[in-house]
Amino acid sequence: MALKGAVARRYAEAVFDLGQQGNTIERWRTDVHTLAELFANRQLAFVLSEPKVALSTKQDILRDLAGQKVQPDALGLAFVLVESHLVEAMPRVAVEFDRLYDVFKNQVRAVVTSAVPLEAADMARVQAYLAQITGKQVSITAQVDPAI
Repeated sequence: MALKGAVARRYAEAVFDLGQQGNTIERWRTDVHTLAELFANRQLAFVLSEPKVALSTKQDILRDLAGQKVQPDALGLAFVLVESHLVEAMPRVAVEFDRLYDVFKNQVRAVVTSAVPLEAADMARVQAYLAQITGKQVSITAQVDPAI
């Protein structure tokens, strides 16, 4: 697992660098998530990982599914992952890309779990407090768990 995590991190770093160089980080973020969603489909992942299916067929499938949704370089990333037998790494690439994105944007993500839904004012206070102690912009996701 650690090896695949390292591989995903390297791919995420590479495409993040491309995004920085081309001033297209937001587009890359969208494309990486689009590809991660596609590759998370079990049936598609099976076909893309199947050694008996020709690479050209896999590329045609990806062109049909993602060609109009992602930029050509992102489609190229998908091709490289398929050719390198790393289909299962794409969702992790998206996670690693988001980690780099958060550092770049000086932001952190927080999950706030409460027994009852919090009022907007309470969420704003929590967000402000977390921003104060972290020195970063804070994006909050609220969860309700009546069991706590």
